[in-house]
Amino acid sequence: MIDFIKLSSRLNSTQVSDLKNRIDFNGSYNESTGEPEKILANGKKASYRSTAWIKNIKLDLFPKGYIELAGSLHKYYNDGKHNYNQFGRKETEIALKRLIEVTGLQLPYYKVRSVEVGVNFIPPIPSDDIINNALMYKRKPFEAKHRNDEGNYNQVKLYEYLVKLYNKRLHYEKQGHDIGHEILRFELKIIKMRMLAKYRVFTLEDLMNNIEDIARDLLPKAWMEVMFYDPTMNKQTEEQTIKYANINFWRGIAKERSYNYHHRKLYRLMEGNTCAIQAQVKDVMLDTLDCLV
Repeated sequence: MIDFIKLSSRLNSTQVSDLKNRIDFNGSYNESTGEPEKILANGKKASYRSTAWIKNIKLDLFPKGYIELAGSLHKYYNDGKHNYNQFGRKETEIALKRLIEVTGLQLPYYKVRSVEVGVNFIPPIPSDDIINNALMYKRKPFEAKHRNDEGNYNQVKLYEYLVKLYNKRLHYEKQGHDIGHEILRFELKIIKMRMLAKYRVFTLEDLMNNIEDIARDLLPKAWMEVMFYDPTMNKQTEEQTIKYANINFWRGIAKERSYNYHHRKLYRLMEGNTCAIQAQVKDVMLDTLDCLV
């Protein structure tokens, strides 16, 4: 359920020394002055930090003991190699236990800065058919993105969170993994923790105590808020809705009052004339989450 996470805290001098005895940190220095310095690609100076890696988990240690950890717990559990298998509470606890043993850090008390909550599941139709027909979310179109570590995915970015859809099978089979079945991932990347305020999530311990409720509440709800053109539309009805399958149509009216009218009309036309793929995906999503507890 949890993939990427970003945590932060502040260490005292003893804790910093212990951490550096456990893990090798590297930093950059000004060769003329010998002072620690970090220069960004655009030539600007950034807050200095020394950096260490534990498999795919990045640790940034700043002056005066401020520390940030960021990376995929799911990949860390799999030795930093992949995150296409199922990853529930048990696996998360194992990954965190390993990370605590390696670093000696009191991670349960660290503040959560960002977290990805998602689910991998076998969809009722091919993943690409679902991804390509997920058109809008809260009047914003899905956009194709690419990252070397995540592959291709479609995303909508809002102020407090991002909505993402991945074809996990395609990405990892290109890397040589033998998967053998479809894997669709639906994910929310929460970047403003106010979104989790009702669950009283501030620390990693809070998150672990509430993760099942968070996933079951947020993921299905967000999925059903996706404007989805069902590709199983029967041919007769499809002729009436062909413009609704075109993302450019929705882009053109996204800021107009007619948007809601056409949105409702699309769903009325799909009712009884499709295999209800969006509802099927929600059911599979919930069933999969139930198995991850």
